[in-house]
Amino acid sequence: MPTILIALGANLGDRGETLLEAIDQLAADPAFTLLQRSELLVTKPVGGPAGQPDFLNAAAKLATELSPDQVHQKLIDIEQQHGRVRKQRWGARKLDLDLLLYDDQVIATPSLTVPHPRMSFRKFVMQPSAEVAAEMVHPTLHASIGELWQQLQSAPPLVEIASLPGPVLHVLCERVAAELGDDVVSHPNDLWANLKEDATLEGTLRSIADRGSEWSNLPPGHAVRIVPWWQATSEVIAPDLVCPSQETTGARLVVFWKRPDDTFSEAEGTWWDGPQRELLQENLAQKVEDRVRGPRLWLDGNDIDSAVTEVAAAIQAILD
Repeated sequence: MPTILIALGANLGDRGETLLEAIDQLAADPAFTLLQRSELLVTKPVGGPAGQPDFLNAAAKLATELSPDQVHQKLIDIEQQHGRVRKQRWGARKLDLDLLLYDDQVIATPSLTVPHPRMSFRKFVMQPSAEVAAEMVHPTLHASIGELWQQLQSAPPLVEIASLPGPVLHVLCERVAAELGDDVVSHPNDLWANLKEDATLEGTLRSIADRGSEWSNLPPGHAVRIVPWWQATSEVIAPDLVCPSQETTGARLVVFWKRPDDTFSEAEGTWWDGPQRELLQENLAQKVEDRVRGPRLWLDGNDIDSAVTEVAAAIQAILD
């Protein structure tokens, strides 16, 4: 039978009793065999409205004879039995059950995405998951749950942004820092701010390359630094400017952001036409898929507001 990995969380009501009851319900169902469950973990809320109570989180590994869609529906049924009402994204909830992995299957339908798209960088998911399923392999990152958890614990506190260069990246970094606190998030804040409307692509890339040696230096008192994923990005858009010594390695998180059309400035419109830009973004996405074997966040066409929300929540999740 297929092996599945499920994440559990709750921050309303009797959290511990609810999580244990949900696991017992699955274990008692003849369509499942409980293989292992984790200890309960107290965690801080990530994203969503302020003022929420702490969560209890856990993970369970099971064997099942059900299809992925059937498992998904079973989890929804159990959530509803415990009074779960889906009103607000990342809001407080009595019970949250997520299907993280279904063997090595990759599933993308309107109702279900497996592997869970945000599991790899969420400490509150990966810690209990590594306790019960360290050997299971993430089928798109091609790394085990244990390896991903190790990277979240030990990698430098760098978040690398894989995206076509432009002034909007300065806006992204500034807004994420403002949301989480300038004393938490550091970034090379003059990297994009000094771009003029008549900036050239070559000049912009050279200015980034010249700053590369500074990127890995986390200023005192900061928890994380946001930097460009320069090495592979430059290979895509300007191979002659590649400088291997500037590559950062082992970042705690890589964020790919396929920028929508309205994030490109007038100056950037002189660098690439629409089809060229689309091809460059496709090639950059392929680089990320080929090279990143650690935690990553995929933003496909998110507008700036959504990108800020996603990156800020992801940074909270790798730190808390």
